[in-house]
Amino acid sequence: MLMLCVLGGMFLLVRAPEFFMPAQWDPSIGRSFDPLASRLLGAGLLALATAGAGYLHAMYYSMPRRLPGPAAQRRHFALLLAALVLIGAALARAEVGPNPEYRAPLRTGS
Repeated sequence: MLMLCVLGGMFLLVRAPEFFMPAQWDPSIGRSFDPLASRLLGAGLLALATAGAGYLHAMYYSMPRRLPGPAAQRRHFALLLAALVLIGAALARAEVGPNPEYRAPLRTGS
């Protein structure tokens, strides 16, 4: 998941493609991301990956496995808050609309 956030975030931040993301429960509608929304989403994914890497370093790769201090906890909270704000801004900026490639399923039967 960490590498998916890093690679996906870098791709969205650098290339800023326009893309359509279908809704989870209804594929006939979704959100259309413009380049700015795409960059916001990429920055949010990178912030989330940074927070995850800090957690992995503190809990799994440091020899004295202890809880992080107040400064590290504030940094982790700030990264998670930044990720939520950036991803939320990207979703708010993306326009909701019909899926341009959706075709209703064919009905067969008697």
